[in-house]
Amino acid sequence: MRDELQFFTVKVANGSGCLFQPLNSEYSYILTAKHVIEGVESIEIIRQWIQEDGTKVENQLEILDTPYIHSSPDKDAAIIKVNKIDGIESLLRSDLNSVEKENWYLCGHPDSRENNGFSYRKNKLKIENPVELYIEGEIERNVNHSEVVGQSGGGIIKPEGSCFLLAGIQKKMAVEDEEETLSRIHFAPLSFFDEIIEENKENLSPLFPPYIGTFSVLLQEIFPFPNLIIKQELIRNTLLAISQKICDGADMDKIFKENGLQFLVDGTPSHIRYHKSLWKSLLEFFTIIKLYEETVDVNDLASINKKRKILIVDTDMWTKKLEDIYKSDLSQIEKGGTIVICATNESETNKTEISSEELVILDISTPIDKMNISNTVEDPFNDLRLVNIFKFQHHIINSTLQLANINGTNSKTKIKELTDGII
Repeated sequence: MRDELQFFTVKVANGSGCLFQPLNSEYSYILTAKHVIEGVESIEIIRQWIQEDGTKVENQLEILDTPYIHSSPDKDAAIIKVNKIDGIESLLRSDLNSVEKENWYLCGHPDSRENNGFSYRKNKLKIENPVELYIEGEIERNVNHSEVVGQSGGGIIKPEGSCFLLAGIQKKMAVEDEEETLSRIHFAPLSFFDEIIEENKENLSPLFPPYIGTFSVLLQEIFPFPNLIIKQELIRNTLLAISQKICDGADMDKIFKENGLQFLVDGTPSHIRYHKSLWKSLLEFFTIIKLYEETVDVNDLASINKKRKILIVDTDMWTKKLEDIYKSDLSQIEKGGTIVICATNESETNKTEISSEELVILDISTPIDKMNISNTVEDPFNDLRLVNIFKFQHHIINSTLQLANINGTNSKTKIKELTDGII
């Protein structure tokens, strides 16, 4: 299996660095340690990876600005802006309080591998406790200082289902001693890099993916309508015209800050609020609502949630998480409303709705009086519908004949009539 972590890892001057895509999609970041680049007159950044056929690829990245260094002498962190690198948006910042501390990797380019032509290496580690300003990690296999020289500035990364998580950037071994056998390292938390960005906010953008700043970067990825055999382009363009207006009017900062955690099904890790699947589904959700109710304000989630509330669950099959869905905050949805579910790792589903009869059979064990539901709802299994976001596309795909005669003049009206009440 190809090592995906190599794509986020680069060689930086005397050490390593980690690629990260910030909110601004015009450039990318290298997050690294300050001491890796201090005193280096001409910084060179090399990205290496091995292709599936075994061929080594090596690129030199273009540096856009003078590196941004943390102003505190006690915080070993730096950000280098480079030309935009595609394909790195799946690396998300991690909230260490809500993820397991095991199965992380220190990724970098140690000097000990320099003679091999391909110097990337990852060391499995477990995250331990905070140490002064930093966080300590213990590498699984015993290593000494000389083995990891050159990995300073490398990312602490973890594969996590449908995404990758970044916990921080390595500073150094806990003890620089050839006899060291505890294999402990110290790494900088992402808050150090947030502070650099805050100090330089006119030139740097936050450590969030671009789609959290604007829906427009997702326009070409929504409503794929797989297997729709006729009028696919017309139907999709009709919906995207609505989506485009949402892109122009959505207050992304307000939506993210006021509702980010509210989108999560109970028990879902907090980093999932950065996941692309949520934001793609949210744009589809708003588009469907705007199709039915043109005057609705997508920035007013409190009002929207009275009729329909979208939630995301971290799974490859949403029906596995019914218990958690009904433990979630459903207090804003009024009687007759709809719970709309999207999943991180599910592009389509064969089950687009769960009926109240099926819920009885499935035997949800959480008592109703322990659920967080609106006082207008007496029985959430009967008073609220439970659907998957894909139900809208699924209904259109299965109603092909009814859309055979639509055209550019009547497409919006016909799609609205066909799907009214589906979501």
